[in-house]
Amino acid sequence: MEQKFKALRTISVILKIFAWVVAVFTIIGFFVMLVGGAALSQFSSRYGAPGIWGPLGGVAMAFYILIIGALWFLSLLAGADLILVILAIEENTRKSS
Repeated sequence: MEQKFKALRTISVILKIFAWVVAVFTIIGFFVMLVGGAALSQFSSRYGAPGIWGPLGGVAMAFYILIIGALWFLSLLAGADLILVILAIEENTRKSS
């Protein structure tokens, strides 16, 4: 049987690729901010610019990046799987009639 809605299947694959790219950049951003944020806060307070929370601000921002990235990853992955579920429902409905 021929598959219908090839564009939706392609969109689903693209969304899954975007989801994994977001996951990779989230992990990289988390570690960069975890290390760099604490170092940057010490650097800025040493040269007269007030560090808002000190090293804790860098750690807090790193976890913020991790949480927001995880939400984006889950949303994109769920959207891709939702498209596939709707296509599976359509195929099963077409077969049963």
